[in-house]
Amino acid sequence: MAPGRTERSDSSDSESTVVTNGISKLSVDEAPIDSAANGENKVTNDSKKTEKLVVINPEDVGMQAGLKHLYSGKEDKRGRFQWQPTVPEDVGKPAEDAETARYTLLVRNVKVYNDPRKVMAIHSIVVQSPLLKKLLEDVLVGYPGVTVGLQRLEFSGRVEPLIHRWSGLKDAIVKLKNTKQDGNSEDGQVNIQILEHAELLHDLLTTEFKNLIDASQDMKSKGVMTYENLWTLFQPGSMVYSRQGGQDRVFKLHSAKYGQDRNGNNVFWVTCQYIDFDGTRFGTNKLNTSIQAYNGTKSINSLPTFPLEFHAHRDDIRERVIERGGRFESYAGSHYKAYNGMGWKRGQFGSKDKYSIKGRVVIDTYGWNRFQPNFAVYVTPLHHKEAMAAGISNGENCDNGNDDYDGEDDDCDGGMPTDGHFADEEDADHQRAPLTADQKPICTHLLRGYSLKEKLWLNLYINSVQEITFNSKAFDSLVLPSNQKELILGFTQSQQSFRSTFDDVIEGKGRGIILLLSGPPGVGKTLTAESVAEEMKVPLYMMSAGDLGLDPRNVESKLQGILEMCTRWNAILLLDEADVFLEQRSLHELERNKLVSVFLRILEYYEGIMFLTTNRVDTFDAAFQSRIHISLDYPELSSDSRRMVWKNFLAQAGREHSITETQLDQLSLMNMNGRQIKNVLKTAQLLATRKGAVLSHNHIVTVLDVTQHLHNSTRENERTRASLFA
Repeated sequence: MAPGRTERSDSSDSESTVVTNGISKLSVDEAPIDSAANGENKVTNDSKKTEKLVVINPEDVGMQAGLKHLYSGKEDKRGRFQWQPTVPEDVGKPAEDAETARYTLLVRNVKVYNDPRKVMAIHSIVVQSPLLKKLLEDVLVGYPGVTVGLQRLEFSGRVEPLIHRWSGLKDAIVKLKNTKQDGNSEDGQVNIQILEHAELLHDLLTTEFKNLIDASQDMKSKGVMTYENLWTLFQPGSMVYSRQGGQDRVFKLHSAKYGQDRNGNNVFWVTCQYIDFDGTRFGTNKLNTSIQAYNGTKSINSLPTFPLEFHAHRDDIRERVIERGGRFESYAGSHYKAYNGMGWKRGQFGSKDKYSIKGRVVIDTYGWNRFQPNFAVYVTPLHHKEAMAAGISNGENCDNGNDDYDGEDDDCDGGMPTDGHFADEEDADHQRAPLTADQKPICTHLLRGYSLKEKLWLNLYINSVQEITFNSKAFDSLVLPSNQKELILGFTQSQQSFRSTFDDVIEGKGRGIILLLSGPPGVGKTLTAESVAEEMKVPLYMMSAGDLGLDPRNVESKLQGILEMCTRWNAILLLDEADVFLEQRSLHELERNKLVSVFLRILEYYEGIMFLTTNRVDTFDAAFQSRIHISLDYPELSSDSRRMVWKNFLAQAGREHSITETQLDQLSLMNMNGRQIKNVLKTAQLLATRKGAVLSHNHIVTVLDVTQHLHNSTRENERTRASLFA
C-alpha cells in the first residue's frame, strides 16, 4: 500500500476507509438476509452500514508530501463549528490584492452609528508609496513606536502620530513646493511625485480630521483644552511638567490614553519617563499620573501635568532642573552630606511617613537596595534600545490606587535585572557614562540615604542636601594629654587607610580595631569619638543598647547590618554605655550570656573602627580583653583640665563675655565634669540673653547657686562655691 493512502486496493466498492489518529474505520455495506422464502437467503433493498476498525501502520501516517486545508464551517448559535474540506460559500475574494497595491494610500473605512454628520469614518490608513515613506521619515523622526521604513506602514484609529506631527507634515509640503525643480529633470519628476503623494495624505487627513485639527490648534493658541481633545496635547517623546511634593519635575512623555482609575472614574492617564539611579548605573523608570475628567475647557497650565512649552516660566524651570540633574549625577555612589528639610519613607500599608531632618546623612542608593530590599530601586539601563522608547499605549497602567497621588515613588516598571542581581558597584563606577544635556532635566528629584540622627533610611530631596561644615577645632579642643590624642588619631587614620593589609588566619577576620574608653561621666569619652570623626571627616554612627534591643536574634541581625553600613561608609562606630554587652557572663543569666556571645562573635569580623565607652571597666568579660586593641582610662578632670574646658566652651559660644582669667581660676576649682560645665554655661548664657546683658561671672554664679543640688555636694565644692560669692 502506498504511504498515506486511505483506501485499500483490494476493497470492494461497498467499502470505505476513514483514518482517525492512525486508526482506520472500515465502513462496509452489508445486505440483510431474508430467510422467510423457501429457506433461502434473500437480500432486501434496505442496507445497513456497519463499521470495522482497521489499524494503519503508524509509519505511513503523514508520509504523503502535500498540504491539505480544512476550513471552519458554519457556526451555530453558541459559536461552535465543524472543520470541513471545502471553502465556505459565503467567503469572498481578498480585499487587498495586486490591484490595490498600486495605490499610494490604502484607506479602510467603517460604518459610523453615533455621529449624525457622517455614515463612514476612517478605520486605518496604509501608506504604500515608498516616496511618501521617505518624506514621513523626516516628519516622524524620533516619534516613539513608529518605524517608517516598514514594508507595511499602517496608522489606525485616530492616526495619532500624523495628528501630533501635523505642523511638520504641512511644513514638509511647503518646503517641497518651494524647492521643486524643473519637472523635466529626473530629480524634478521625483519631487513632483513626492509632493503629489504628500498632498494626497494631507487632503485625506484634512477631509477627515479638519474639525479636530482646527479646534485643537485654536484651543492651544488660547492656552486651554477640552478633556476630549487632551490626547492632541500630549505628544509622546515631548517634555511635560508636573509639580510633586513641592518640587518642579520635568519628564519625557512615554504614553497617554483615556481610561479609568480603580474607583471607576474617567481619567486621562499620562505615563512619563524619568532618569533614576539604582546604585550602580543610571537608567529610566516610569511614573503614572492622571487627569480627572472635566467639562468644557480648562487652562492647560492648571492641569496637574502638561507640556513644558505651556509653562509661563519654562526657561527658568528648564535651567533649574538641569542644574538639579547635574547635582543628582554627582551624588552617584556614597556621599557624606548635611541635610535640612523633609524626608519620607513608605509605611507598612503604603502610607508616606514624613520626617523633619536636620543633621548629617549618608547618600547611598546601593546601600538602600541592600538594606531596604522591599523598596529597592530598579531601572532600565540607558543603553537599552527601548530605554527611551515611547508611544500612545493601550496597555495596562500602573495606577497606585491613591486619589491623593503625587507621583512619588510610583514606578510602573521596576526594570529589575533579569538575573535578579545588581551590577558590581566598583565596575559600574568606571563604566558609567556621563548624562547628556537632554537627560539631566528629567532626572528624579529624590535621593536615597540614611539619616544618622534618626537612624532611618529615607527618601531625601536634592535641594535640601548641603555640604558639611566640619569643626576643624573639635579635636584640638579635646582636653586630653597630647601623646594620648596623637595615639588615638594616628591609630584610627592608619586603620582607615590600611585596614585590608592585615588579616587573621581566616580571611576577613580581625581587620577592624576596637578602642575602649573608660571613666566617669563627663570626662570626654564620647567627645573623643566625635572629635576623631570630625577630624577625619567621616560619618559617626552612635549606637546604644536601646538601639539593638535585648533579644539575641534581633541583636545579631541589627548589629550585623550596622557594622556592614559602617564598614561600607568608612564610618566610626560609637557604642555608648556598652556595659550590657561587655559585662562578665554568669551561670544564672543565660539570655544575657547569649547577647555577650553574639557580640563577641560579630566583633571578630568587623572591618572598621569602633569606640566602646563604659563607666565600669572592672565588670568586663575576660573574652573582651583580647579583642580590644587600645584601652584608655579617663580620670576625673583636674583643675587645669576643668579650666581648659571652661575656656573652650566660652570660645565656642562665639559671644562676648566679661569673665576674667582670675574668675576662670575660681571656676576651675569646682569639682564638675565637662557635661556639667557645658550645661551651666548654656543656662547662664540664656539668663544673660534674657536680660539683654553680656555673659558675666555673676550669671554663672547665679546658675551654680540654683543648680547646686545637681553637683557634687562635697565640702570642697561647698567651700569653692562660697568663695565664688565672696
